[in-house]
Amino acid sequence: MFIIFNGRGWLVPITALGSIVLCGVAGFRDPRVVWTAMAASGLIDQYFGRKWNSVHSKLFQDLETGAVHEVKPDHSFFWIAMQHWLWVKVGLATLFIAIVLTNGT
Repeated sequence: MFIIFNGRGWLVPITALGSIVLCGVAGFRDPRVVWTAMAASGLIDQYFGRKWNSVHSKLFQDLETGAVHEVKPDHSFFWIAMQHWLWVKVGLATLFIAIVLTNGT
């Protein structure tokens, strides 16, 4: 299995795992609480994703060809920008909480 990220995108799974570990350490075993905490970890992703991806781009000129290249920051995880992982995590948490509620656990 490959983990594909650019820049600081590796923080997306770290925040999710960190929230799950914190729930375990705090003694929360209910899946609804754990998945809600995992979804809330998306707030960290959104904050830092917006902060890091909104930095102005830089222009570089190739001295041999004279071509100008624009370099923009890219902090993503599996080709999804960090700031959008909040919604992915909320969607996954909603799905898994619905599964837990329908199974009556």
